[in-house]
Amino acid sequence: MRRYRIVVGVDLSEYSDLVIEHALDQAARHDRPDLHFLAVKEQKKAASEDVLRRLGAAVYPALETFNRHAQAWRARLHVRQGKPDEQIAGLAADVRADLIVIGAFGLHHGGRTLRTVPSRVLQNAICPTLVAVMPNAQDTTPHCNYCDAVREETDGERLFCDDHVGDRVSIISPTSTWSGGVMMM
Repeated sequence: MRRYRIVVGVDLSEYSDLVIEHALDQAARHDRPDLHFLAVKEQKKAASEDVLRRLGAAVYPALETFNRHAQAWRARLHVRQGKPDEQIAGLAADVRADLIVIGAFGLHHGGRTLRTVPSRVLQNAICPTLVAVMPNAQDTTPHCNYCDAVREETDGERLFCDDHVGDRVSIISPTSTWSGGVMMM
């Protein structure tokens, strides 16, 4: 039986835990996951051993927790030198990965361009890619309490109150809505 292979791009930033958590969540959905955690050294000056030590320090605590709930998994730590997007996509191709998990923390600054690592990974990936984002601490978008009430009262059949519906019309077909295993009509 072939293992489900996941490549996890870890940038060793303060967001690494979130990316690792998403990767382990995906791994938990499979019987025999094969996890490949990758840190890329972009500078020749950095010692590979130091990057490997930092990668291990980021990954091992999460794997210890994962080990309490999962079986038959294995993990490998990789350090490569070069451009992160090329190395992540390259490792995924090398191991014939089923999934890549990376962070999208650079996408929140300015326009979303193909110059960001996540965009370039998506462009070059040989398999599906999960891009983890940092959740907002608080939803700051303005919203209408009446619209919220309409959504709740109609179980999502209506999204907006009469004052805000305007041109926003959603058509929900009976074949696309399920609840508790029962198709809603």
